[in-house]
Amino acid sequence: MKVAIVHDNPDVTRLIRHLLTNTEHHVCWDCTTSKAAINLCRDNQPDLLLLKLDMPDMPATDLIRHIMVNTPTTIIVISQSIKKQPGKVFEAMSAGALDAFSEPSTNDSQSIEDLQRKIRNINSLHKATLSPFTPVRKKIDKSLPLIAIGASTGGPAALVKVLAKLPVKPHAVIVVIQHMDKQFSDGMARWIDEQVRIKVEIAQASQVPEAGCVYLAAGDDHLVLNKSGLFEYTAEPVNYPYRPSVDVFFESAVANWPNQMIGVLLTGMGRDGANGLLSFYNRGMLTIAQNEESCAVFGMPKAAISLNAAQRILHLDDIGDAINDLLNTTGSK
Repeated sequence: MKVAIVHDNPDVTRLIRHLLTNTEHHVCWDCTTSKAAINLCRDNQPDLLLLKLDMPDMPATDLIRHIMVNTPTTIIVISQSIKKQPGKVFEAMSAGALDAFSEPSTNDSQSIEDLQRKIRNINSLHKATLSPFTPVRKKIDKSLPLIAIGASTGGPAALVKVLAKLPVKPHAVIVVIQHMDKQFSDGMARWIDEQVRIKVEIAQASQVPEAGCVYLAAGDDHLVLNKSGLFEYTAEPVNYPYRPSVDVFFESAVANWPNQMIGVLLTGMGRDGANGLLSFYNRGMLTIAQNEESCAVFGMPKAAISLNAAQRILHLDDIGDAINDLLNTTGSK
């Protein structure tokens, strides 16, 4: 991959360059200002952009939005105090950043390992985007409808828009799979909970899913529903580049949740969720994909649409209403 670095500390830039030495990746350019990054992205578009969260000359969200509109690429934000700024992290992800992590430092071996792991995962994601599809073949109160929502790049803001339109206590189990590192899961759950009427919490292993709550996958491992209808986390598939995986959860729901389901695929890079949504479609369930116009990144919905897995292709503003309509017709609101 071609990697670009936007950071005003030359020591950090040198360290990242050094870590990429003798790998299949290379730094195509680096710069110390956001304004320079705009021009460089235009002239030499990278595959991955590592962006300092607090650049002095421009808010990160403004730069991310500009890049995603004009020269879209994968963006990861980094900061020395990433865990202390969850609000800024989720704003950056809503603008189009894929993920965030702590700034690498020679005094923190874990930060270096995290950077290397994330770059490997991004590289796998890019390769998976170029790979052909493999289409999918066809106790708890499982009488409840299940609403399963998958999202990635641009997902936090999109999720708020969808969830804000649902009733305070919908008579349905709602599960959200958002690609995100585990260290930010709790903060994201709180961030969304503050902006919508429904209670939002992290799905816990062995937990009984109940109506009227939004359950968010915790990240790193994959969230699934087991045969008893309880939440579980699993490392398998280990080498899958999307974590937590939308496909893995959707397919577990198709296998283990017998009642009405709604599958929703929102903005995101790559193809995760396309096969899972097709599984919903093949079982006769309502499937919704966000349209290109309202996506930060059209990758995931586009992949599902290309498989004819989406019964409805809707603007983000209309997806919450469509879910409410189905809950009304089934008497579940």
